[in-house]
Amino acid sequence: MRKKGVLGLSLVASLCLLPEGMLADAFITLESVTLMEESLSGIGEAKVISKESLEKTQAKEMKEVFKNEPSVSVGGGARNAQRVYLRGIEGNNLNITIDGAKQGGSLFQHMGDVGSIDPSLLKSVEVSTIAGADKGNGALGGSIAFETVDAQDLLQEGQELGATLRGGYYTASDGVRGGTSVYGKSGHVGILLDLSGVNQDDYRTGEGGDADNTAVKDRNYFLKASLLDYYDHSLKLGATHTTNDGHYIAGSSGSDMGVPDPNAATSHIITTRDTYTLDYRYNPNSDWIDLKTNLYYNDRNYDNKTSNTDVTSQNYGGNIKNSFGFATGDLNHFYSVGMDYDIEDGVTKTTSGDITNTSKTLGAFVQGGSNYKIATLRYGVRLDEYSIEYGPSNEVTGHEFSPNVGLDVELFEGLTAFTNYSEAIKIGSVIPVQWLSNANAATTFNSTLNGDLEPESSKQMEGGLRYKTKNLLADTDSIVLGMSLFKTTISDLISKNPAGGPTITNIYNSDVDVISKGYELKASYALAPFKTSLSFLHANVEDENGVAILSRRIAGSVGDTFIWDNSWRINPQFALGYTLTSVGKLDDEIKRDSYVVHDLSLEYKPASLKNLTLYFAINNLFDKEYYAQTSFESGDTLVEEAGRDFRASFKYVF
Repeated sequence: MRKKGVLGLSLVASLCLLPEGMLADAFITLESVTLMEESLSGIGEAKVISKESLEKTQAKEMKEVFKNEPSVSVGGGARNAQRVYLRGIEGNNLNITIDGAKQGGSLFQHMGDVGSIDPSLLKSVEVSTIAGADKGNGALGGSIAFETVDAQDLLQEGQELGATLRGGYYTASDGVRGGTSVYGKSGHVGILLDLSGVNQDDYRTGEGGDADNTAVKDRNYFLKASLLDYYDHSLKLGATHTTNDGHYIAGSSGSDMGVPDPNAATSHIITTRDTYTLDYRYNPNSDWIDLKTNLYYNDRNYDNKTSNTDVTSQNYGGNIKNSFGFATGDLNHFYSVGMDYDIEDGVTKTTSGDITNTSKTLGAFVQGGSNYKIATLRYGVRLDEYSIEYGPSNEVTGHEFSPNVGLDVELFEGLTAFTNYSEAIKIGSVIPVQWLSNANAATTFNSTLNGDLEPESSKQMEGGLRYKTKNLLADTDSIVLGMSLFKTTISDLISKNPAGGPTITNIYNSDVDVISKGYELKASYALAPFKTSLSFLHANVEDENGVAILSRRIAGSVGDTFIWDNSWRINPQFALGYTLTSVGKLDDEIKRDSYVVHDLSLEYKPASLKNLTLYFAINNLFDKEYYAQTSFESGDTLVEEAGRDFRASFKYVF
């Protein structure tokens, strides 16, 4: 277990932080999750992942942002092994962006690629389980779009200059988190500078064990300039640099699967992300113009200092979209029309020089809808022109259309039936960048030298009911009920032979479909100052023959997941929270134990120090020994999740 000096950690705590107060209320929907302050929302639209839930758990990494949302799960113990799943579909098959910057594929076999984002910087998270035409290419199982805060989000009414200090301590990993942000505005222009970091040792698992090689040192540097609402124009410029520094197992047991041999040598691995973005918007007082343009450059690097392995993914591109609406008689129409472009260079450094494989996509799309009284019909299509290099002698090119359609009908006041269908393609593959560098002139494609490959594709179907009403049991209450059925089928996944290891003799389209199907239920009730919600997900993730799947960079089976989340603001100074998470066992081709975890939280705002907020939490209250069901085993061992974790943190706003 690596140790660190108390003084060093204290400096991190006082030096590095961003305002959790800007993690506005989130809501996840069948179509999107957004962190904003909103009333309770239902299935088929935004469903709440609240600001309170992030603060009461004191999220310090991305796996904790979605911990109260059953449709999103993160497997893997160590940071470098964590993988995100949306209804069981792994992140390589999602379109993941940060401020519009596409994140690209896996760098290395044992990099989970969840993403290095300080949760404190988040303004919104949009999670789409249906691939809208304007969501970009590659959304086989959906998309996740992260948006960061602006200086204007942090300033109080009438304030022109401000700062936030924050620090926190976590007992399970003997970890310290902290940061500072300085922000101000002059007229319509705002500037935000944030420095933040986390230092932690190997975390303690339930009932007293240790998760070896999970110690980590994270650093985040963030700068953003925002010109907002200047004669109907807005312009945002952002720059981010993040680092993850740790000593990990680089392969075999203890990397992203199973428990490491205590005598196994570790590697010093540093991963970095550098993201530069430009976002321009023009929204005059017109039904015909709502223009949005985004340009980005995103560089992710994996550097194994011990083995001298250096792998980079460079994404650059942009998009332009105009939204408009008009009426024809009793019909109201709304449309988004635009184009997007993305290039990814996967670069592996070798002793003989860099090996680069490049993929390109140019997309054009129309996404629209028409409303007539109780019914809203949504429809869209996108065309993707693509090319991708697989080694020195094969380039795959082509074009594909991807349609979508959906319908909402209000059956009676408050009760809506909805259905959605969408298709998507992805031109990349689940082969990591470093492995792909081993393709050579002798590599075959679909077992034929210079053969062709089909793009990966998916079909997504969803339908259900939601009911929303207010003032039912009391004058100011809100009630939301909902259920949905879903099925996602992914075809023609591009993989390689042999399956394990970096050697590539054949790259091929799999003839076995991956299917995620099931149902989701939700019930929420709010009557100030109390909120409670019940969420349930049943998802079977299997191949077309009904065999359960748990496969790197493809998909993972998860047991039935039930979450009961509660919050109660006792008075302006105190707020309490309680969350129960129950995950059922898997007992077919994949066997995983069930588990139940309880979390408690307390927020305190001293009346004598109105700018100070204190947060306390106990995660895994009863010190349950368990592992995430999407974690990978080696032999009969799995890396367990953190045990009882006492958390204390503060936020002071100037």
